[in-house]
Amino acid sequence: MSSEKPERTPEPFKYWAFICYSHSDEKWATWLHRKLETYRVPKRLVGKQGRNGIEIPKRAFPIFRDREELPGSSNLTESIERALRDSLYLIVICSPRAVQSKWVDQEIRMFKAWDREDRVLCLVIEGEPNAMLHPELGQPECLPESV
Repeated sequence: MSSEKPERTPEPFKYWAFICYSHSDEKWATWLHRKLETYRVPKRLVGKQGRNGIEIPKRAFPIFRDREELPGSSNLTESIERALRDSLYLIVICSPRAVQSKWVDQEIRMFKAWDREDRVLCLVIEGEPNAMLHPELGQPECLPESV
């Protein structure tokens, strides 16, 4: 195990990203959370300025996932809103179940309301983007309406 301490997010953001998902897709959220927090950024990129104007660190740490960060919180709504506000990016795990989730939709809308539309990233795990525009294909939609 390395004694190297992971770099933290730049101020004013506490989290590099907030993972938004339907709890039916929790295994994907767990996988993504682990992969992102342990990913080592290529050395040639570390220290350079990213498109958001922030210096690229060795690791994108921490990443917010509600099951990891809020197990004992007494006010989940307030805690979720604070974590969303404190996140540089929003990563939406997209599936037909995410489309059905009012919580996923609310988290996306809240994040975008702070003029962060360009920081919403989608990971499609099942379904077809914009399937509702082509019902003849018989594919389930995977993008929540708010995306």
